[in-house]
Amino acid sequence: MKLRDDFLSELSSIQGQSNRQISVSEGSRRLRCEVDQSSSLAASVYELVLETIELAQVEIASLQLASQSLCNRVNYLLEPISPIETDADSCIVQMRSSPPQQNDTARNYYELILRRGGSIALYRYEKQPGAIRSRVAVTLTHEVLGRLVDDFIATVDEVLST
Repeated sequence: MKLRDDFLSELSSIQGQSNRQISVSEGSRRLRCEVDQSSSLAASVYELVLETIELAQVEIASLQLASQSLCNRVNYLLEPISPIETDADSCIVQMRSSPPQQNDTARNYYELILRRGGSIALYRYEKQPGAIRSRVAVTLTHEVLGRLVDDFIATVDEVLST
């Protein structure tokens, strides 16, 4: 709860500013966010990452279970999230929007990465036909960003309790 509150306080302090990095810590957990623009209601962000060494020795099976749990929790974004790939060698589980948002010119999707060592990260990508994907900012309300922080923390706690 303190990590989320500290993060939201930092986010509020940069209202009206652009291209800012926010970083807050609690114990061995550090939350960082790359903010494109911020207002009193929402922020346009390129990434939201919770880092912690607590996941350093976690088995891939625990990460897979936690990724499914995280997908079930994070049901308030534009598209539902599902695990799509597990890299057992690197101990990484990748989740994406399923299905992605599609229009005439591009496909947009969320990507969440859960990695041993360890971190949970959220990104938004855009893929235009014939081009490589590019990371884009996603606008989220402060409330949604706070929920994401809580859900990332709950996922780490869940992994540690298994």
